[in-house]
This record gives sequence, structure tokens and C-alpha cells, in this order.
Amino acid sequence: MKGLNFFRNRALWLVVLACTLVVGAVAQETTGGIQGTVKDPSGAVVSGAGVAVTSPNLVGTKTSPTDTSGNYRIVNLPPGIYTMTVTAKGFATSKRDGLVLEVGHLPLVDFSLEVGGSGTIVEVSAETPLVDVTTNVTQSNVTSDVIRDVPHGRSFQSVIQFAPAARNEPQ
Repeated sequence: MKGLNFFRNRALWLVVLACTLVVGAVAQETTGGIQGTVKDPSGAVVSGAGVAVTSPNLVGTKTSPTDTSGNYRIVNLPPGIYTMTVTAKGFATSKRDGLVLEVGHLPLVDFSLEVGGSGTIVEVSAETPLVDVTTNVTQSNVTSDVIRDVPHGRSFQSVIQFAPAARNEPQ
């Protein structure tokens, strides 16, 4: 009976360990997304507008229509620099270049369409950084040039020092 309890306890610990490892593997993020609202000049929402994103890091174009509240959400985008184009019937096409998307971020990018024909294109250049108001998580992206040029060890834990407010504590 004593040997049976030993094997039950050991099996239970193995199941707990396996579940912990699976949860850790699932929690790794590799993509980001973009969301926002499309409105007309009076501030009314535009439903059914087509929102398209393109990037050199993205194969093809990813699109999403706005819902009845004028909201759109495009997820599973690889990190990189994006160009967004919004089209709607009776409105001028609006285009925004230089949107930087990072891993785990879902920035809010709103559009205000101007009334006009389908041949009119309004270009907006986004030079200021976007603030993600939907999350309260502190995250940091360590770029390849930092890893290449800054001295660090061989373990992934050696780059923890580059994240703000992070500490590498011994286990």
C-alpha cells in the first residue's frame, strides 16, 4: 500500500508539472494587432467601411470591415511598420503610413473620413508614437541590434536588464 501511494503522488506531480509547462508554452506572444473606430466629419460612426493593412512583414493584405458601431479590429499581425487604408462609399479614401506595431500591442488607431468621391485620397502621416489605452501591462521589445551590440550573456535571462522596472532575481 505504501508503494502505491508513492506512485500516485509521483504521477500527480508529473501531471502538475506537465500542465505548468504547457501553460508557459501557450503564453508566448509573437504577434500584435490594430483596432479603432472610423467616423465621418460630424463624429458619426461609419459602418461597413473597409480597413486594410499592408506591410513588408505581412504576406498580402489583411482586411476587416467596420461593425455597426464603426469599430474594427485586426489581430495576428507580425511586428513591423504598417500602412493602413480605409475606404467607404461616399467618402474619400484615407491612408496612414508609418504605423509601428510591436509584439503584444493592440494600439488604438481611429480614422475620420472626409466626404468626397471615390477618386479622392487623403494621406495622413503618423510620426508621433501611438499610445495603447486598452492595456495596463508594461512590456518591452528588445530589438536585434540591441542583442547584437550590447554585451550580455548567453542565457535569455541576460536581456532582462533591458526591460524597464524588471529585475533578474536568483531562483
